[in-house]
Amino acid sequence: MGFRMTAPKRVKKAKTENGREVLRRLEEYLESDEVTGEPVELLCGFWEDQQNVISYQELRKAVREGAISQETLGLWSQDYSVLVADRLRSLWTDAVVAGASGQPILDGLAFEFNTQTPGILRWINERGAEFVTASTQEQKEAIAALLTKKMKDQHTVDELARMIRPCIGLTKGDAKAAARLYDSITANLKKEHPRMKPESIRKKALDATQKYAERKHRQRAMTIAQTESAFAYNRGADEGVRQAQAEGYLGPMKKRWSTSGDESVCDLCKSLEGVEVGMDDEFNIGGKVLFPGHHMLPPAHPRCACAVEYIEVEPAKFHGLRSADSSLSEGLRDDRESVEHEPPEYLGSLDNLSDDVVQSTLEKYEAEIADSDIENAVVVTKSGLVWRCHGDKNGVYPDIDLGEELTGASVTHNHPIGSLNEYSFSDADLRLFEKHGLKMLRGIDERYIYELSREAVEVDAHATLEELLRSDGDLARHEAVIERALELGVGYRRWKR
Repeated sequence: MGFRMTAPKRVKKAKTENGREVLRRLEEYLESDEVTGEPVELLCGFWEDQQNVISYQELRKAVREGAISQETLGLWSQDYSVLVADRLRSLWTDAVVAGASGQPILDGLAFEFNTQTPGILRWINERGAEFVTASTQEQKEAIAALLTKKMKDQHTVDELARMIRPCIGLTKGDAKAAARLYDSITANLKKEHPRMKPESIRKKALDATQKYAERKHRQRAMTIAQTESAFAYNRGADEGVRQAQAEGYLGPMKKRWSTSGDESVCDLCKSLEGVEVGMDDEFNIGGKVLFPGHHMLPPAHPRCACAVEYIEVEPAKFHGLRSADSSLSEGLRDDRESVEHEPPEYLGSLDNLSDDVVQSTLEKYEAEIADSDIENAVVVTKSGLVWRCHGDKNGVYPDIDLGEELTGASVTHNHPIGSLNEYSFSDADLRLFEKHGLKMLRGIDERYIYELSREAVEVDAHATLEELLRSDGDLARHEAVIERALELGVGYRRWKR
């Protein structure tokens, strides 16, 4: 497993008790196995796989041509895209959750933090795209540093090819340092052991260089793991506060930059200590903006352990009033029974409850409700009764209207144009599907039809990173529902109308 690096212990000197607690929770998270364990091993293993898959023939060709081929760069980019999609997205999501729980101001509030909001999903997608681009470019520059004319003049093609392989995954600076180490060991062995065979000298120098590169890989993996976790953690804290505000638990807020205040804090972060800005304002971090909103939150640099303390400027006027939720089963308030809406309408009954008949019935009524200005739900109960439930712009309430009759039913509903529709099922839709054991749940809006089913277990494939980047926001929720369907072991499909 190798050795483990941890962030230096810091004496908390933040101005307030809440600020000190925010820093304590962040430090505890950054030193946990969730950050220093699996992500580090994952990255080290990833770079090792990249080294093993490239052949010496390809490396010798790169040396002769003075550059890594575009084909290899494309494969590296694909590797990083798969890494992001398969592993880093879930690690970022875990860090987002930890960040929301790391804010004392949210302690004890009765709201449920949601990781599937457009803001979080968009941030993860944008951070993933930047990570792929930056990592591939950094890898390209590191290898380019080993393919300069000076390096080619001093080494044979085979020697340089063997030196490049362990440097795949290192930064440009570390790759150059590895090359200097190789040259230094070679020179010393030639001087101290003039009768040693050249191939033995090269082997000893290469072995030492490989061990050095392994240490540097682990250090880099730790830096990436801690920095990326800090990005996601602080984003989760910010999103948690914003969700609590939206649901009426917190009033107007401001944010304050908090450092440990000890000698290990860099000059940049010292200059930010105690600085207060509005929720939508940026801190004066300076430097390159890596992604939208980068300068709104820590970290300010790699391995930065700063945090933001959120301060309520004035109390919320309506504590605990939930915001509107586009859904089947939740409206604007917890006391949904008091929401004024028409009573359910009886449409008749079905004698034949085969899957084909039930589905064709739902599809028939979908055509009628698709363009309605309010949400409607058409329900076929287990006993064959067909009901139409009427809601409002952002919700419909078949569980209230039908009670136990909803258990095991097949349901379709519409999301009106201009509602809080995200072009798939909302969290409340999913809860209704699970809580009442619905056999089938369908939805329709101006673009798509989507379906959850317990009979079919086919689930749509995840979008590629390129598709996510090209989308206009209609994939974020779809991706979240795919994940939930896989967790539940049910079928989920979405197709264009």
